[in-house]
Amino acid sequence: MRNRKIWLLIASITLVVMLTVIPFVTSCSKSTPTTEVKTLKVGGLFGITGFFSAFDAVQAEEAKVAVAMINADGGIKVQGQQYNIELITYDFQSNMDGVAAGANKLIFQDGVKFMIAPSAFFSPPTKDIAESNKVIRGLTFITGTPQELGPGMSYTFLAHNSAFEHALTNIIYIQKAYPNVKTVAFLHPDDGNQKYVFDREKLMLAAYGISVVGDLITFANETADFSPIASKALALKPDLIFLANGTPLHAGNLLKAVRQAGSNLPFSYPGDSAPTDIIAIAGKASATNYFGTGMFNGAPNTPKLMQQIIDKRYAQAGGPISVHAQAVNVLYMFKQAIEKANSLDTTAVRDTWENMPTMETPYGTARRGGLQTYGINHAYAHPDQIWTLVNGEPVFGAWIDVGAMP
Repeated sequence: MRNRKIWLLIASITLVVMLTVIPFVTSCSKSTPTTEVKTLKVGGLFGITGFFSAFDAVQAEEAKVAVAMINADGGIKVQGQQYNIELITYDFQSNMDGVAAGANKLIFQDGVKFMIAPSAFFSPPTKDIAESNKVIRGLTFITGTPQELGPGMSYTFLAHNSAFEHALTNIIYIQKAYPNVKTVAFLHPDDGNQKYVFDREKLMLAAYGISVVGDLITFANETADFSPIASKALALKPDLIFLANGTPLHAGNLLKAVRQAGSNLPFSYPGDSAPTDIIAIAGKASATNYFGTGMFNGAPNTPKLMQQIIDKRYAQAGGPISVHAQAVNVLYMFKQAIEKANSLDTTAVRDTWENMPTMETPYGTARRGGLQTYGINHAYAHPDQIWTLVNGEPVFGAWIDVGAMP
């Protein structure tokens, strides 16, 4: 009898152990379920070859850096699902035919629904094909014309300061650092948009008590010798040279020509550039009494995200390099708008984005506006740095925040 009780006890203990262990063993034998990371295709058009490569080759590399940073930080979350960005890019070779061909490939061949539009006056050929197919375009930089951003472009958003925001930033700095400047010579590349930009920025200058002397001075994008252009500008006897648009190559060569003509007039270039690039082009002897917008290492109060981008780009280049962060802004705004909409449906993203008064960028907080300026409330303006050149050396000027554009 006693032996029977012992065997019953042993059997009971064994049964309890088996009931406890078997489910555990079974669960361990199965692979732990994981959430699959999906891919979101984002297209980009950059002028990697041709005259615009001096600007856009940098942009293309920055976009790759931003994609890697976003993906490493958890990608884009939609309804709990992580999407990593796959960046698909084409070189539009600094011409409009290349833009049209690239846009067609991105939309019809690659099936992208989010596009980093080509910079400046190159974006218009992407408008009709993107809008009609409900592809969201993030504009990196525009010269400000209605062909680039205007009424009816409901799937288009300006993610970075345009020529007008840059001009206003520089005009505010002129008033701050050069209060005696009352007249400027106004220069602009002959890109088809110069008259439109001139008429509007002339009014912006006037609002700050500065007038344009003479008429608009233009030059071809491919210009190499700026001596005749510098002579025209200096003949007007302005207080300051104002190069409204163009590339760092234009700015550096024009600055050099002005200095070689014997003039030390203040020189303003509102386009994005690194001061070290201007020094390299103009030469240290010419690189003085100059200022312009652009991100550069060492500015006080640089946002953490921007500093990370600067550090990564400097490491890649082995030293100072232009940091535009224009395509970078687009990518980070795509992430915010998509996550806020909690959807990849571009109409849902558009509707959500239209109701986001602020967005965070590497530059800091960007504010939405533009109804009066562009005819559509889809333009985000952010703080910008002003850098100066003094006796061949870069010197930080100021952070300037123009606020939301009217």
